Amino acid sequence: MKKMLLLLPVIAIVAIGSAFLLLSCKKDIPTEMSITPSSTPQLDIGDEATATVTIEADGVKSLKYYKVVDTQRDAGTDVTSQLVRSENTYTYNFTYTVQEFDDLHTLGFEFELTDDENEVKTVGLVVNINISVQSMFVKYDWKVTASSWLGMDVLTPADAAIIYRFNEDGTYEEDLGVDYADDFHHFCFWVYKETPDNGDTISVVRLIRRLKQGDDMAIDEYYDYMITAANESEMTMFWDVAVFGLLDIQNTFKSQAKGAFVPYGTAAMEAIVMANTSLSCSNIDNSLLTIK
Repeated sequence: MKKMLLLLPVIAIVAIGSAFLLLSCKKDIPTEMSITPSSTPQLDIGDEATATVTIEADGVKSLKYYKVVDTQRDAGTDVTSQLVRSENTYTYNFTYTVQEFDDLHTLGFEFELTDDENEVKTVGLVVNINISVQSMFVKYDWKVTASSWLGMDVLTPADAAIIYRFNEDGTYEEDLGVDYADDFHHFCFWVYKETPDNGDTISVVRLIRRLKQGDDMAIDEYYDYMITAANESEMTMFWDVAVFGLLDIQNTFKSQAKGAFVPYGTAAMEAIVMANTSLSCSNIDNSLLTIK
């Protein structure tokens, strides 16, 4: 009995100590994270997406954000050093400038917080983007469905057969169709420029190609198309064929979903073009890649 009485103070001390340890290990506040807004308004290329990330925590070990394109995350960017602290509140002001061709993908950003006890929290930002005329070219294949000059129909069967494909890297291709396959050209580059101060012309697209001149010679050739109206289904554009005295030819350009496509019309014709070094796109005058 005497031993039991002696043990009671010890048990009490241990209990008090354990309670103290539990209390001292408990967080003063739970870690919380939020973002405002979580979704942007509709933005255009060149606009800024902005958001504020707010964290409530005893301490922050790291804050990273990941660019997410079509569900694929990049390697991430550590922005811990950019956090602004006020007592237990941390804020981060995020800014991103919408880039060319961002509008061809689903785009978002994921923010990942690790607090001082290694608890992880995440929030996300969805970036909503209006598709640009430039990206419309890339999103679809295109065909000329009407071509007129001075009220006359000048669309040839060969031109009507062509399917145009524009690539993000600035190259373009033409499927000439089996019946019109030839090796007269190597289709090389396309250049796009918006022209908001040029009357009813909203933009210009330039197609640059190499034109065969005999068996082992070729020259640069290009045409500028002045776009006066554009949506994802149809574009109206004007162009000149000065060598034939044809000015202000009006073309209707219609989109179609990307599908079967054979450059130059046949695989054999494509191989012939690629084997002709005089037609190589590496010979293109670089000054043509800029529309003045």
